[in-house]
Amino acid sequence: MDQSQPPAAPPPPPQGQWQQPPQQPQQPQWTPPPQQPMGWGGPGYGGPPVRPTGVTLAAIYLIVMGVLVALVGGCATAGGALIGGAGNSQDLPGLGAVGGAIAIVGIIIVVIGVLGIISGAGALTGSGWARWMGVIVSIIFAIFLILGGLGSLTSSNGIGGGLVSLVLGVLYAACAWALIQATAYFSYRR
Repeated sequence: MDQSQPPAAPPPPPQGQWQQPPQQPQQPQWTPPPQQPMGWGGPGYGGPPVRPTGVTLAAIYLIVMGVLVALVGGCATAGGALIGGAGNSQDLPGLGAVGGAIAIVGIIIVVIGVLGIISGAGALTGSGWARWMGVIVSIIFAIFLILGGLGSLTSSNGIGGGLVSLVLGVLYAACAWALIQATAYFSYRR
């Protein structure tokens, strides 16, 4: 055998017969793995969990009501200071003490309103301390508003105010419930 000659080509097929094309080895096709939902509880790092709608609504309610409560407390503080100043200038010592008491109650109301604002803003960011502060503020307001509303409903002249107080108290109770139920959102470490 002579090494310089190329190998012989296969003989041509006879006329009228079909020839199957030469088989090339097939490479397996790559298929991506099935997509699994990423996120809380998914494989790997899926990022922080989505904030529940109840937490968002509760936080917004706490912020709005905190602003309103702080404004009412600020007005009570200013009114108490005016009454106390008027009582001292007119030699009415009893009026000065009443004005001072109103001012102190107003300052307490301002502090509670600011706590509501802080807890609502912190709950939006997912802070655990803000969650529990919001629960405490909501429960305190819910108790006082519901009891005040029930007391107003029993009197003959406060039915409208009693209903408003009951509705606000129930909304505060719903805020506390939403914050308590969102354990997965608040347990994620940011």
